[in-house]
Amino acid sequence: MKILVTGATGFIGSRLCERLKLYYQLPFRAMVRNFTNAHRIARLDIEMVYGDLQNKESIGSALRGCDSVMHLAHGDPGSAPEETKNLLSAALMAKIKRFVHVSSMAVHGPSPGPECAHEETAIIGKYGEPYSDSKAEVEKLVHRACKGEGLPAVILRPTIVYGPYGPFVIDVIANARQGKISLIDEGRGICNAVYVDDVCDAIHAALRCDEAVGKALLITADRAVSWSEFNLTFAQMAQPAPKVENFSSQEVRRYWEAQLPGLRTDLRAFSNLLISSDFHDQLSKVPSLRAAIIGTKRIITKHLAPQTVFTLRSHYQKPSSPSPSAHRNWPNRGRVVREAFHLEFSNSRAKELLNWKPAYDFEEGAEITRTWLSFARLLP
Repeated sequence: MKILVTGATGFIGSRLCERLKLYYQLPFRAMVRNFTNAHRIARLDIEMVYGDLQNKESIGSALRGCDSVMHLAHGDPGSAPEETKNLLSAALMAKIKRFVHVSSMAVHGPSPGPECAHEETAIIGKYGEPYSDSKAEVEKLVHRACKGEGLPAVILRPTIVYGPYGPFVIDVIANARQGKISLIDEGRGICNAVYVDDVCDAIHAALRCDEAVGKALLITADRAVSWSEFNLTFAQMAQPAPKVENFSSQEVRRYWEAQLPGLRTDLRAFSNLLISSDFHDQLSKVPSLRAAIIGTKRIITKHLAPQTVFTLRSHYQKPSSPSPSAHRNWPNRGRVVREAFHLEFSNSRAKELLNWKPAYDFEEGAEITRTWLSFARLLP
């Protein structure tokens, strides 16, 4: 058996390559689109080949000699479905014996109902959220290839994956080292955290488990934690302990909605342009416009009271003071989707079908991650 790993330079993909080489000791090939991102796996002395999921020829070349695929790549939400379609087509042509697709809990949308806690009742739809919609569409393509064309595929849905090199952890540490971190809704949301090695073990188990073919399985820890526990556990590793600022999920959503371009934003920008002294100065350099601008100002001034003219000049000539919200370090939109989450997922089906169980609880995973953070000099 030889395995092709896509997304091999990502967070989970890099750790999977390490475990395939050092722990599972299985022959595999890492498909890499940009070799400048492959520094972590290059030290393993493994087979790496160029491959671009938008290039069908390179996919066929990367698959040559492989009979299994671990598909972790997911690029831009807009192109990911077409890229996976190309890979599925090549996998069917190569008669791949096992296709493990690593999806995400995001397929259930930003606010899933209680029916999504278990795979038997979970639903997938369209949510108007690009990442969730893209992951859901890709998963449907894999399911269709499995049911309709006989591809022996297993779909895994990891939850919040953390560990060494993990972006969620690195973001918390980076903010904590600057002296301040934030919580959303005081961190009451549910964080379905799962340690990265447990996800890799589930992928490895899916490679060998016939009972899981055609199934989609949630991969998460036995116990969820709160986002307060997750964020503060890592933030307090930095010294001195950072200040904690709280945001309500509603105010964060309102803030980001106000940043979206729209008619109101366009009108505000246009009015600011019209009253801009720099804009008037530039127009005045055009001889045919200079006289018109001066004449218009004189006519308007004649019809306004002196106090009104003074007020307008004072308002538009002095720089406007920034609003109080401009001084706050607003959490990004992705955090609102993740941290205003109130559903705990179950891993019972994965444990039953894959004969897999998480080896790490949150405390153990956090302690291993602390060791790496110190080794990587991300902690003092």
